[in-house]
Amino acid sequence: MDEATKTHIFEPFFTTKELGKGTGLGLATVYGVVKQSGGFIWVESSPGAGTTFEIYLPQVAGKAASAETEEQASSIPRGSETVLIVEDEAGVRELACQFLRAKGYTVLEAEGAKSRWTSFAAIQV
Repeated sequence: MDEATKTHIFEPFFTTKELGKGTGLGLATVYGVVKQSGGFIWVESSPGAGTTFEIYLPQVAGKAASAETEEQASSIPRGSETVLIVEDEAGVRELACQFLRAKGYTVLEAEGAKSRWTSFAAIQV
């Protein structure tokens, strides 16, 4: 990119794309995140040769926190009940059933309303 373009790339809503193809918020967002983190961002560019962004962030002292604490893991409810999953899309149904089974539930699967399980559930309710 040329020098004139380079001087504006971090401005909100600045874009070189045609109308309707970009918001001009991407690099402005990156700039904001880097600066709020105490970092620096540099740009090297020349027409026809490409662009390189260098981002430097401060080193963090100490160990990173675990994504899931023991307390959070133990607070996830576990079940012993039987659950009926009615879902016509096989992938969604399989994922939901897999998740519930992993949490201790007994799962009955049905593709739609005309299943033997949905008739059974209607009688039980």
